[in-house]
Amino acid sequence: MAILKMKNVCYEDNNQKIINNISHYIEANTVTAFLGKPGSGKSTALKLLAGLFPPTSGSISFEDKEIHTMSQKQNMDFRKRASFMFQDSALWANQDIYHNLELPLQIHFPELSAAERKERIIRYTELVEYHKPLIIRPAALSIGEQKKISFARALICQPEILFLDEPTESIDDKTEDLFISILKDFIAENKTVVYVSHDNYLINSFLCDKIYFEDGEIKEKILLDDINQIDDYYEGDL
Repeated sequence: MAILKMKNVCYEDNNQKIINNISHYIEANTVTAFLGKPGSGKSTALKLLAGLFPPTSGSISFEDKEIHTMSQKQNMDFRKRASFMFQDSALWANQDIYHNLELPLQIHFPELSAAERKERIIRYTELVEYHKPLIIRPAALSIGEQKKISFARALICQPEILFLDEPTESIDDKTEDLFISILKDFIAENKTVVYVSHDNYLINSFLCDKIYFEDGEIKEKILLDDINQIDDYYEGDL
């Protein structure tokens, strides 16, 4: 069943066309990779699909409800069920690590007590093997440590859908293996992942639909139905 749909989506910024007439759908319980060279439009397409940008034209829907015309209640439900991990981590600079992780829980799980929020924060920081104090601010962390916290924040509300923008960029091999292991466990729970990457090691770690972008358009789709092509198509041309 298609849970996310893009229909004739265009996006312009400062009168520059970045996405040009894209139509695509994402089925529940699948993994999809958005691939392409820098500037191809893949990260913008991911943010559009996640509802972070409104399209200039066309429609984007979640469970057949257009995201940008949802009621506040519907939109909050979508935000609770779908999390985004940004390429640059996008942590709140004026808040410590604890409050960076606590805020999504306060918004989406107001029924949790302070002790329950703390327990979940500890659980997810341990999951991503973050070992520094929670009372420091993001500026005190390395880029790799910031990525760990960004990943923990994306997971902490236990979403059904993960949107990931270059999740393994600027991390070491050990952390990359950890992230991939966590993602495999997430996928095994029949959840949905849509990600952008140029990292062959990450891309080859999962069976996934591969959507190739070029000049703001979808150039090629390699779906799991075409499984015989998956391993050798565009090999090394990411």
